Amino acid sequence: MKTAYRFGAATAALSAVLGLGIASAPPAAAVGAPEDVAAWERTGRPDRLMVLRPRSISLMNGGTLVRRLYPGTPSVSLSWLAANAGREWISQEPGAASTVRVRTAILLAPGTILRIDDRTKKVLLSAGRDARSGTWITGSRASLDVDSTTLASVGAEGSGPAPADAPGRPYVSMGAGGRMDFRNATVSGLGRIGDTTTADQSGVTWARGSTGSATGSTFEGNYTGLRLAGSQDVTLKNVTASGATEDGIVLKGDRGTKASGLAADSNGRTGIALGGTDDRTLAGLTTRDNDGAGIKATLQHGLTLNSPNSHFDQGGGIDLTSCRQCVVRKATVESSSRAAVRVSGGDSTVSVVDSELTGHNGSEPGILLGEGIESATVSGGTVGGFDRGIGITGSRVRVEHTSLSGNRTGIAIGGEADRVALRDVRVDGGETGVLASPTTSHITLDDVRVTEASRKGLASSSPGLRVTGGSLSGGTTAVDLGAPAHLEKVAVGSSHRGMHLAHNVRASGRSVDVLAERQGVVADAGSRLDLTDSRVRAPVALDGDGEVKRHGKTEITMPPFPWLGFAALVALALAVVLQTLHHVRHRGTPRPKVAGHVENTA
Repeated sequence: MKTAYRFGAATAALSAVLGLGIASAPPAAAVGAPEDVAAWERTGRPDRLMVLRPRSISLMNGGTLVRRLYPGTPSVSLSWLAANAGREWISQEPGAASTVRVRTAILLAPGTILRIDDRTKKVLLSAGRDARSGTWITGSRASLDVDSTTLASVGAEGSGPAPADAPGRPYVSMGAGGRMDFRNATVSGLGRIGDTTTADQSGVTWARGSTGSATGSTFEGNYTGLRLAGSQDVTLKNVTASGATEDGIVLKGDRGTKASGLAADSNGRTGIALGGTDDRTLAGLTTRDNDGAGIKATLQHGLTLNSPNSHFDQGGGIDLTSCRQCVVRKATVESSSRAAVRVSGGDSTVSVVDSELTGHNGSEPGILLGEGIESATVSGGTVGGFDRGIGITGSRVRVEHTSLSGNRTGIAIGGEADRVALRDVRVDGGETGVLASPTTSHITLDDVRVTEASRKGLASSSPGLRVTGGSLSGGTTAVDLGAPAHLEKVAVGSSHRGMHLAHNVRASGRSVDVLAERQGVVADAGSRLDLTDSRVRAPVALDGDGEVKRHGKTEITMPPFPWLGFAALVALALAVVLQTLHHVRHRGTPRPKVAGHVENTA
């Protein structure tokens, strides 16, 4: 046996001198060197294991060394392994020289490089019936370079892709100090499921301390499309993850990642999941038709998303949980069921800036600012087509310079919301413009304009509501107050009923102009409205059993008379009278006679 090892060592030395790749095998099986056995032990005792070292390659079967190869260089191509390892390990498919089947787990020892290039257009990684019989490629302080090829799983029987729940499905990962690069590649059907599987077995993983890149590549049908878990300085450019069982793209605890052109579609959970990395800026993320949220960020600080796009992700567009000092800028979200943008979790401080959010089939809501957040700001942009355009249950929220249209309720403020300010906001259409529940407090509206609401412009039961400037209108009631409120310099109009005060409500108004089609102010029993320097115009200006107190130059009058319409009616009546007189004057006039010589009198 020692003779065989000395022969192998001499062969390796000759290979190094001559620069040749020479394969060699002892005539009989041998127990591996301690480092081989240790590698087999720590990798889960796979049925077959190929260990690549800088000058030799060990082939282990059941923990026993059966052969060694001596490529003569630390850099080895998969095509060389296919030509030299043997069919039971790695081989070319019959009749398809550019297709290679891998039947062994591959461990890249420190200092080695495995190249998979366009000489092997397709690489089939065999799945095992159990975890030990499956295949994988992994290493640390080594390199894996995949260029212009396809990596795909194949079932244990060798026919078709491996099932998603196959315990021995292949995976690829790189550990500390290693480098992994994919260029113009497709990776499909990788990643394991099970209680004993680890994160680096989920598909394609850059683990802690690794680096590398993926450019122009597609990761499809994996358990997780691709994962960065504590990696360093990885570049992702023009990468697509689709059809994953779980998340499409996971960026967690990574540092220095440069990402552009990331897309995730039709994945089983989140399209792009972010976590554990502070002060990250990502641009141009695109998600579509994922079962979870399009983009989900958890426990982030200083995250900025520039121009993200989400289309019909079933779990919502952008979900930010415990995201502190985070910014979503110029997002485009089309939502079919859940919130287009959702902010939740303690300590969340989020800004949503200049975003275009569109709902379909009554999606709810456009923006949801949940309970427990520290603060949130919505600035600019448009929100339309949702059951609630903006739903607010959190505190210290500002909404400013924003347009909402076609939502059933424009802005709904509920829960324990406190210190909510709406400024320079326009709400068009829907049923209710602004709705505030009785459990909220310190709500202010400044220059809010509500138009064409079919029911109510403003419906508030929030104690101490203050409204300054702007205009409010609704098909039935412009302002409906169920709790104390103060209005100043507000135009109330284009409604059947201008203002309504519920039972025992006290409210006040200064410089308020109420113009209603039927009732100006309706005050229920026990309620009181104090108006100062204001005006109420309606056919029935004041109604109800409550009180309306007038102060200063307050005027209670009929609505302005429609002189133009009256003139039209007068003109029409005059025309009818003149025509009638004309008929009366000519009633006795005989009909003209036709001359006798005229025959055609038709």
